[in-house]
Amino acid sequence: MTVIGLDLHKRHITACAMTEDGQILAEQRRVVPEVEALEALFAGLPGPLTVAMEATLYWAWLHDQLVERGITVLVAHAYQVTLIWQARAKTDPIDARKLAELARTHLLPTVWVAGPELRGQRKLLRGRAYLVRLRTSVKNRIHGHLMAENCRTAVTDVYGKAGRAWLATLTLPTATRLQVDLLLEVIDALNARSKRMDRDVARLARHHAVAQQLQTVPGIGVFGAMLFLAEIGPISRFRSSHELAAYAGLVPSTHSSGGKTTHGTVGRAGNSWLK
Repeated sequence: MTVIGLDLHKRHITACAMTEDGQILAEQRRVVPEVEALEALFAGLPGPLTVAMEATLYWAWLHDQLVERGITVLVAHAYQVTLIWQARAKTDPIDARKLAELARTHLLPTVWVAGPELRGQRKLLRGRAYLVRLRTSVKNRIHGHLMAENCRTAVTDVYGKAGRAWLATLTLPTATRLQVDLLLEVIDALNARSKRMDRDVARLARHHAVAQQLQTVPGIGVFGAMLFLAEIGPISRFRSSHELAAYAGLVPSTHSSGGKTTHGTVGRAGNSWLK
């Protein structure tokens, strides 16, 4: 068996191939990130092949391409790899060798890889969430322009029908009026695109029994239910509810030493979308 560590970069890949005993068979820098170039690199290496790489950049595309060709692929958690293997010297060949060595010794901290269909659902739902965040940012900018002119909102929803009518009656400096009008056009464009994505989300939820059940919980709608299911994936991959809570980033840090225990915040670990 040959274990191959791939260090991914935007324009090239650094590779290191070694045997189960740790003997380096080949090392190559600046491999073009194309399947044909990798196949040429793998040619002649004793099989079966196992490829190890970190979950970064185009890892999902490369994972699918290699799996289609019958190659075992291990995807590593980049932060945990750094914790396990720290070195003062950091170069691309060293990183590729590190991944191959960890995979060879069964110490590589791998992550669960969602299938193409589930990854597609995540893209849809995360894309819709991104549009909402972008729309909120635009609305806050409009509020900032109004506050700068000491304009107090006279309606509950500035961006509803009554709010738009109120905004049209305001006397604003020319530069401010231009900014407000342009940003309102951006909000209209984002609303139209969000509605398009909402139709796709509703279509997915319509045929998902668990999503229908989740929507019976107060505060969870169609989008929330589908985002929850897409980010979690198969519930069977979690051995307990504690693992699920940790994955969602809801478990605080704990430091216990010398009979003294302290608990910190939940930190940055966990799935940011579930948070």
